[in-house]
Amino acid sequence: MKRLLPIFLIIFLPLLSFCEDLTISDFLESAVNDPRLKNSKEIHDAFDKGGDTPVVKELEFRTETGNFEIEEQTYELRLHFRGFGETKHSREFVKNSKNILKTQSRLLLSEVFHEKFSSVLTYIRNKKELALLDSLREILEDKIKVLGKMGAYSDKITDVDILEIEDKITDIEMKKTELESELEAVLAEIKAVTGKDAQPAFDREKIISVGEIKSFADSLDPESANSKALDDLHRQKMLITQSEIALEEAKDRNWFNYVSLQFDTDDRNQKPSRGFSLGFSISIPGFKSNQNSILKKRLKSINDDSDFYAEKRLNETLVTSSILMLRRKIRQHELMVEKREKEKESGILAKYSSLDGVNPMIILKLKERMVKQEIKTAELEAEIYALYIDLCRLTGVFEEESGKNSLYGTK
Repeated sequence: MKRLLPIFLIIFLPLLSFCEDLTISDFLESAVNDPRLKNSKEIHDAFDKGGDTPVVKELEFRTETGNFEIEEQTYELRLHFRGFGETKHSREFVKNSKNILKTQSRLLLSEVFHEKFSSVLTYIRNKKELALLDSLREILEDKIKVLGKMGAYSDKITDVDILEIEDKITDIEMKKTELESELEAVLAEIKAVTGKDAQPAFDREKIISVGEIKSFADSLDPESANSKALDDLHRQKMLITQSEIALEEAKDRNWFNYVSLQFDTDDRNQKPSRGFSLGFSISIPGFKSNQNSILKKRLKSINDDSDFYAEKRLNETLVTSSILMLRRKIRQHELMVEKREKEKESGILAKYSSLDGVNPMIILKLKERMVKQEIKTAELEAEIYALYIDLCRLTGVFEEESGKNSLYGTK
């Protein structure tokens, strides 16, 4: 037995690892490994490794041969300098660029979380609807059997009645094909994330309730529920434009071009004068300008400002419409639940089921009606959750790491 144990482990442990369940938390944790976020981090790291902007722009070495005589050689070392304030504004530009990258990473995180939540909700919704559709199909198949038996002794039952039910079954199969295709896409995404065929263990009971979503929607003020990252991004774009303009202006102030140290090997008047000399170059102000470049940046800043406020107004409109639609869907869901509960309390199905000699078609129609109500309620619920995660994205909830807890209820 001891000899067989290693063989057992080698054969069955890999199989067991492929059967591991993937929880909602595990799936959401994979957001940090998204390629888009990794690329953003790599760009940020590149800025960190870029180094500072020194005052000395260039170190130049020159040599000159006089009269093509090697003995008349002149060597010169020049230090070229940047414009006044160029180093300072370069640092500001790099700092603002890093801040923009961080903010863009928050927006990317929001998009990734939204996609992950959509996949989780798609899986939960489709599994529930597939089960309900299977129940509805079974009821319809029972109706066909009952109608077939009733048709043997009643002229009122025709083949058209059976064909109509078969058409409903075909519609169910078509719908199931769509839902199963969406489930396969989610499973493919999970496999891409985990690298193996892990089965989702997305617990429906743990996610936020419709009542809690209603409280969330009621607490939102469309005018102040904008994405914080979008506001930060606009502010930082304005800062980086100011840094770019200041940098261009500083480049234009490179009046002190360079300092040179010269060494001459020539012999003048038969006397070795191998001496050093010091020189410098100054540009006369007013003869060069980057005004066209600066003007373009100012115009771009104005356009960016206009685009931001247009996007902000659009975002406010989307938030408002989403809140109104969410409230309407929640009210419809409440009505469906109330209706279902009232019919359950009335015990109409139990009443007919207990009667002797009752037409089986009546019971089957009641069952069909109840399942259809369940399907309609599930569809409304799915729309509510879709609107909820859209609102979370629009209002900036997903822009923080804590956004991954938005799908969990407080219970």
